Amino acid sequence: MRVLVAGFVTIDTIQLSMRQVMSVGGPPSYAGLICSRFGNDVVPLTRVGADFPDDQAVWLARNGVVLRATDRSASRPTTRFSIENSAGARTLRLTSRCDDISPSQIPPDTKFNAALVSPLAGEVSGPLLDEIAARSEFVFLDPQGFIRSFGADGAVSFSPPKDLRMLAKVNAIKMDKTEAEMITGKRDPVGALEKLSSLGVRKGIVTQGADSCHVLDGSKVYRVGVPKVPVIDSTGAGDILSGATVSWYLRSRDFLRSACFGIAASSLSLQMIALGKVDLPMSVDETAARLYSAADPVGTVRPV
Repeated sequence: MRVLVAGFVTIDTIQLSMRQVMSVGGPPSYAGLICSRFGNDVVPLTRVGADFPDDQAVWLARNGVVLRATDRSASRPTTRFSIENSAGARTLRLTSRCDDISPSQIPPDTKFNAALVSPLAGEVSGPLLDEIAARSEFVFLDPQGFIRSFGADGAVSFSPPKDLRMLAKVNAIKMDKTEAEMITGKRDPVGALEKLSSLGVRKGIVTQGADSCHVLDGSKVYRVGVPKVPVIDSTGAGDILSGATVSWYLRSRDFLRSACFGIAASSLSLQMIALGKVDLPMSVDETAARLYSAADPVGTVRPV
């Protein structure tokens, strides 16, 4: 299976309670590496600068995520974030930003079994999303970059997306509580997924940190428990969820089961630091099966 992963590859400076870590990050790294470990042919669609370390590019390539010459910017540095994990909260600050991703970077005459679109800082435009959707059988969106804006100091703030027509191009969406409210206007996750369904998207996930997730699968909304684990580093956990869900969905075509696998993978990854998360533990299958068997239907949505 061929999977496109669109979004910035980043260099993250992660401040943990005991030490500071610098790591390659971004959706093509976390989600892309997960998809590659499932045997998929991963095509990253990204931008990095001349400052991106050659040894890290080689490591990514050896693990199935190959950066191409067209992904390199001649004028802008690699996107960098400063991330602080403290007392269960996560503070994000943008310290540099690369060029926007261009539709011309998509390999010509190439179709994708799935596309995972996850902008971080507005790097994916509407026309680019249109082109990705036209080339892909299944489009999974993490909308974080569509609702973020950044101040002069790089501090992040949130606002509703300018154009909800982007939802017509996607088959499934993963949102946290803030993203769900910005996109649907609903604070309650069941209400948010009901609104999402009325907008034409029939598969969705709303995460709530350590609280239960909610999954929309067709006409049903389910509450799915979240495993309780010690949280060491949450960086990239959302991308792990997205990559694991998409990979399992390509195998099973069962979205609820796939979402349970993604939730299990993401939760267990919180015990690992940075890209150590992509090495999923053996217990993820058993945990996912337990979440699936306990998934509780909590709502029904009307047919569109």
